[in-house]
Amino acid sequence: MNRRTVLATLAASAIVPAIARADAPAGRTFAPSLPSAPFPHASRANGHDYDKVHYDAATTYADSTVGIYVPANFRNGASIDAIVHFHGWHNHVDNVFRQYRLREQVEASGTGAILIVPQGPKDAPDSGDGKLELDRGGLARLLADVLAYLNAQNVTKADRIGRVVITAHSGGYGGSGGALSLGGVDTITDVILFDAAYGYFDAFAGWANASPTHHFLSVFTGDTSMGNTVLMAKMQNATHPDLRVLDADAMTLAQLQTRMPTFAGTSTVAHDDLMQRFSWYELFLRSSAIASSR
Repeated sequence: MNRRTVLATLAASAIVPAIARADAPAGRTFAPSLPSAPFPHASRANGHDYDKVHYDAATTYADSTVGIYVPANFRNGASIDAIVHFHGWHNHVDNVFRQYRLREQVEASGTGAILIVPQGPKDAPDSGDGKLELDRGGLARLLADVLAYLNAQNVTKADRIGRVVITAHSGGYGGSGGALSLGGVDTITDVILFDAAYGYFDAFAGWANASPTHHFLSVFTGDTSMGNTVLMAKMQNATHPDLRVLDADAMTLAQLQTRMPTFAGTSTVAHDDLMQRFSWYELFLRSSAIASSR
């Protein structure tokens, strides 16, 4: 069965929203299984071991769910903008939406972009991200599949994905770094890390240094202070002669909109609270190239 047939079958199955509670935001949430999802993948065919615990393939690396949120203020057209979020350890799509209030923050940002959350290692301590990290063209295929699915659901008739913002929390650095290196997408405008500078330093710096219009933003706690120091050193060059280093607890939207590489440190917000405690996810999206005010 080819990719087009698979997607048509999925669309015909009338997949219901992943969450349909009364307190859900006003947009539409979908949770299809897509062939371009990170898993299953050969890299985890035998599962994964961490700290003397085995995480088997059938439980942890078989879920091909891709969470998709279409906000109420969705900006439809010939092309549509997208936010792709790579989640961290010990998590799954449904909980990522709820715990970090991603859908609510996307609505509040006013970007009108769709939010895409591919399922990585399910509820496991693992930063590997299968197809999106390791396969050439993986991100391009994911975006194409999401667009085909939304077309089949009559959400849009767009013929392409436009601008793309990559966001990552914690262990999501694996998928986001790999996607920047191999993903095959040249319309990424912003990369936003939430305590995710654990590795792939050359990938993040290489993307930021490729163009002065590429906007890199990283908010961090003490957990990734060293990693962010490495990134600062790699990014300050002829492309970006200046960096901005901020106190995250006092940063403003105007400071984030400069398009220079920006690093914001905090000693008061915990690693797992960075994305939702002060709605920084919303704030950073408002500073991105897909913000309606830009």
